[in-house]
Amino acid sequence: MATAFDSIFDVIEHHRELSAQYDAAVSISAELDDGPEFGADDAISDERLLALQQYAAALIHSKPTTLAGVIALSRYVASLPAWLLSDEYDWHQPFLTRLADALDEISAGVAPDPCMPTRSSSTGSDGAAVAT
Repeated sequence: MATAFDSIFDVIEHHRELSAQYDAAVSISAELDDGPEFGADDAISDERLLALQQYAAALIHSKPTTLAGVIALSRYVASLPAWLLSDEYDWHQPFLTRLADALDEISAGVAPDPCMPTRSSSTGSDGAAVAT
């Protein structure tokens, strides 16, 4: 049986690469004394941190298309330190909504469109989730 490709693995890998680039820049900065070299490397560290933080938003809003992708993304995000994820807004809700939508689509056998916005949901009078 052929396994469907899930682009979430590429998203996770790119985030890992950005994280490694940031770690490398910070490691170099930590070994330098104050001066022009430190200032230049510190600026590079800042640029790499910004790229990493911006891509964290893409990571959080990405929707896996396979069960293996849901598991991989969940485990990867759970392994990240809190400072690495945005604290400008509550990222948990959109992240969990995307995962729930992905699981709905996977279990229904629907080929999800990762570019489509997620469904919003509300609760009915009985407290059960109702898709809107």
